[in-house]
Amino acid sequence: MTKLHAFTFNVFGERTYLLDHGDGEATVFDPGMSTKLEQEEFAKFCEKACLRPVQCLLTHAHLDHVMGAAWVFERWGIKPRLHPLDLLTYEQAPRAAAVYGVPMADLPECGEALASEERIRCGDLELEVLFTPGHAPGHVVFVEHQQAFVIGGDVLFEGSIGRTDLPGCSPSDLVDSIADILFALPEDFEVWPGHGGPTKIGIEKRSNPFVNAAGTGMMQRGDA
Repeated sequence: MTKLHAFTFNVFGERTYLLDHGDGEATVFDPGMSTKLEQEEFAKFCEKACLRPVQCLLTHAHLDHVMGAAWVFERWGIKPRLHPLDLLTYEQAPRAAAVYGVPMADLPECGEALASEERIRCGDLELEVLFTPGHAPGHVVFVEHQQAFVIGGDVLFEGSIGRTDLPGCSPSDLVDSIADILFALPEDFEVWPGHGGPTKIGIEKRSNPFVNAAGTGMMQRGDA
């Protein structure tokens, strides 16, 4: 049984995930906790579940997905890992937070860079890193093939897709990432996105109004 726990944090309603390795250790994805209350909620959950985070993985580095990175590093001593093409986004996150008027601690130094098609062990589970740019230059998703789930960040949502109006976004890259990477996965794979509830690959292939397998979506290949 998949032991993936979801939390909704910060003013952007970002989804932070915690993957239980089954041996007392866990992986944090996209730490978005931004207030003391949110930090306490996450810490208390870990304590109650007897889990110790040992790695921190980022789908991408937009400010809402990294607001808790400094606190995670301070509490557990783990540096966030991200794709190198999103390092500039990571470095600019505090400036972006200031633009939105959102307080944010200085970010810690990143750990080892993520590589496309890298395999990451999480106890008995194994995550495959897939490069899915478009919403952010270095966006990746994490796929667990045995348990049939995807930690998808801001690429594909239930009936929607990630924004393409931010610095570093590319509509055509996003369409390609969805059509060529995510839609190539089995239809029963569950996608846990960076905002909102989960959906399944098959559902979005059939009915997503922006990008779908029939090619009738509002966004098409070559859109710029």
